[in-house]
Amino acid sequence: MREQSIWQRFETDDVIWASRSLEWTLAAIFAVTVPYRWVVWIIVGLYWAASLIVRQHRHNKNMLSRFNMVMIPIDVFLISVGIHITGGFASQAFLLYTLDLLFLAVYSSVFWAAWGTLGILLAYALASQGWNNPQLWWRELILGFLGITATALGLSMRQTIRAMYNSSLPMEQIQALKSLQESVVKLSSLPAVVQTILQTGLQLLDTEAGYAAKWTASGKLKLIAQIGLDAEGEWDPRDSYELSALTSLDITYFKNLAGHEAVKVGHGLLSRGYRELVLVPLKDSDQIIGILAFAGVRKKTPLIDHRVILDGLADMVVNQIRFEGAQANSLKRGRLLAVLERVGRIVNRNLEMETLLRSLHQAVADELETDSFFVALILPNDPGHILMQYLYDEGKEYPPEVLAIGPGTPTEQVLLRNEPLLLRDNMGTSQLTGSFRVPKSAIFSPLVYEGRIIGAMSVQSYRIDYDDDHMEFVSSVASQAAIAIQNAQLYQKTESIALTDYLTNLGNSRHFSLVLRSAVDYAVATNTALSLLLIDSDSLKQINDRYGHIAGDTHLQILANVIRRSIRDRDTACRYAGDEFVIILPETELNEALRVGERIRREMDGKFAWKDSMIGATISVGAAEFHPPMTAEELFAAADRAMYAAKRQGKNRVAAG
Repeated sequence: MREQSIWQRFETDDVIWASRSLEWTLAAIFAVTVPYRWVVWIIVGLYWAASLIVRQHRHNKNMLSRFNMVMIPIDVFLISVGIHITGGFASQAFLLYTLDLLFLAVYSSVFWAAWGTLGILLAYALASQGWNNPQLWWRELILGFLGITATALGLSMRQTIRAMYNSSLPMEQIQALKSLQESVVKLSSLPAVVQTILQTGLQLLDTEAGYAAKWTASGKLKLIAQIGLDAEGEWDPRDSYELSALTSLDITYFKNLAGHEAVKVGHGLLSRGYRELVLVPLKDSDQIIGILAFAGVRKKTPLIDHRVILDGLADMVVNQIRFEGAQANSLKRGRLLAVLERVGRIVNRNLEMETLLRSLHQAVADELETDSFFVALILPNDPGHILMQYLYDEGKEYPPEVLAIGPGTPTEQVLLRNEPLLLRDNMGTSQLTGSFRVPKSAIFSPLVYEGRIIGAMSVQSYRIDYDDDHMEFVSSVASQAAIAIQNAQLYQKTESIALTDYLTNLGNSRHFSLVLRSAVDYAVATNTALSLLLIDSDSLKQINDRYGHIAGDTHLQILANVIRRSIRDRDTACRYAGDEFVIILPETELNEALRVGERIRREMDGKFAWKDSMIGATISVGAAEFHPPMTAEELFAAADRAMYAAKRQGKNRVAAG
C-alpha cells in the first residue's frame, strides 16, 4: 500500500508538471504579440532548463513535488505581470489563475490553500487595476469560489488516501508479524529466535539497532540477542536506560539521548551516533521478565509511533521466553512435561482455529489416554453462556455449540477460580453433550491469556483415573494453547475483515471467488445442483445524482438486508462490485433460484423511503445453473448475461441464463 500511495503521488506530480509546462509553452507562443516578448522567452527558457533538470532526477522522490510547489508563487507573479502587460482588466490571462488554485489544493493544507487563494485574488486586483469596474468583483468572487472548491476537493483526496493507507497499515503489520511467527517456530534456540525477531523488527521500524534481555534470578538483565550495539553479558538495570521503562511498566521513548544524562550502561548508543531509543517492557501477565529495545538515528516517523509493531514483537519475545522456561521445566519433570515443546510448536504453527484445536487434541491424546476432549471459549458480554468451540467424544467430533454454563459445574468452577480442577470418581451429574456419558475422571484447566481468562480446556476418560502429574501436564498445555487460541482469534478477525464488504457486511468479491470455486468443486464431487444469482440495482445512479451518495449507500444497505433475509444459512451473498450483488445457492436448481430472485425483486420494488420521500427503486436479476463441465467463471458469465438480458427487457425483472 505504501508503494501504491507513492506511485499515486508521482502520477499527480507528473500531471502538474506537464500542465505547467504546457501553460508556459503556450505563454511563449502568445508572447509573439507582446512588446517585451524576448523577456517572456528568456523566462520560459529558464523554466524549461530547470524543469528538465528536475526530470533527470526522478529517483529523488520529493524533488518533482518540491519543484511544483516552488513554482506556484512564481506562476502567480508571472501571470499577474502578464495580465498587467496584456491589458490589465481587459486581459483574459486571469483564467490561468485557476491552474494554480488547483495546484494549491493538491499540495497545501486548508490553511495555506486559503492564504494562497487570498494572495491570488489580491494579485489579480493589483495587476488588473480594475478597482472601479464592478465586473472585477464578480471575477474575484468566481476565483474565490474555485479556490474554495479546489481546496475542499484536495482535502477530501488527501483524507481518502490517508484513510486507505491507515486502514491497510495494521493488516500489513499483522501479516508481517504472522510471517515472522511462522518462521521463528522453525528455530530451536531462544537466541536464534530473538535474533530473527530483532532483524525483522529493524526492517519494520526502519532503524539501525536493537537488543533483548531477560531478568535473571540475581535481579540483573541478561542479554539474549543484539544487533548493531555493544551490549553483552549481564548488567544492573539501575545503571542503565532501561530503569525508567521497568519502573513505569510501559513503553518509554527517548527522542534525543544526547539531551539526557549519560548512564553507566549505555550499550554504545551515543558513541555510534544513535539518538532515538524506545524501550518495551516484556510482561508475562503482570510480571516483568525482561526488556526489548530499538535504537537509531531519528527518522521522519518516530519509533514510538509504531506501537502495533513494538507490541507484536514484544509479545513474540515474551512467548519465546515463556516457551524456553516451559521447555526447561519439562526437562526436569520427565517425559510427561517434555511433550510441551512439541505442543508449543504445533499450536504456534496453526492459525486456523479448527486445525489448531484438532492438532492440540492430537498432541494431548498422544500422551494421555483420552476418551473426551473439549475447548470452550467465553462469549463476550454473555457471562451465562459459553461456546463449545471443539468437542471430541468417543471417536466423534461435534460441531461448535453455544451452551449455558450450569451453576456448580466444573467448567464454572474453573472459570470463577482461575485454577485447574481434577475430578475422580465423584463426577456427580457432570457429563458431556456428546455421548452423554459420565466420565470416570476429568481434568479442567483455565485458558489464560495475559491474565485474562478466555475459556477452559478439559481432558476426560471413561476408563482410567488421572493424577496430579496429568493435571500439571494439561495445565501446561493450556497455558500454551491460550496464546495460540488468542492468535487464531486475531487471525480469524483479520481474515473476516479482508473478506467482508465494509458497507453491507456481506462478503466481498474475494470472498465470492473463494466460495464459488469451492461450491463448484462440491457440486461436481457430489453431482448436486448449484445456481447463481447476479443482482444489479437499476436505481443507484439516479439516487446518487438526485439525493446524494448517502442515500445511495442506504439503498445498497437495504438491498443487502433484503438479500440476507431471503436466503438460507447455507447460501452465500456477496457484494461483488458497486451496485452488483451475487448469491451462491448450493443444491438449488434454476427454478428455485428464479423464485428466490423474484422474492427479492418484489420486496425491493419501489419501497425505498428517503427522508420524507418514497423513491422508486428497482433491481434486475440474472439467474444461471451450473452444468458440468462449466467452470466457475463460465457460471458467473452466464448469470451476468442473464442479468443484462433483464436490463434489456425493461429492468425490474428476473431473467434466466
